[in-house]
Amino acid sequence: MKRTLLLAGLVASILYGPIVSAQGTSTQWTPVERSMTALLNEGWRVISHSQSQAVDSHDNIFTAFSFVLMKESKVMICLFDRPTPDNATSRCRSLN
Repeated sequence: MKRTLLLAGLVASILYGPIVSAQGTSTQWTPVERSMTALLNEGWRVISHSQSQAVDSHDNIFTAFSFVLMKESKVMICLFDRPTPDNATSRCRSLN
């Protein structure tokens, strides 16, 4: 019986409580003026990555890479557009 009342209270608070939306919530997106190589050498580590195909304004398809880096409780995203073996320029942004 106690479980049923607790569950009913939880459902009521979810259904009738204030609705909080993540839409329009400000998020830090601060440019980092160090290369991804420097960040990795400073102890940041890659915790996730992805590769995708993107299209530019001239309908050219190119490869893009993104990496999520973490150090202690700090998180950063680094992006590479059109990297070549000897020329990969990263754009990194801090999230917190």
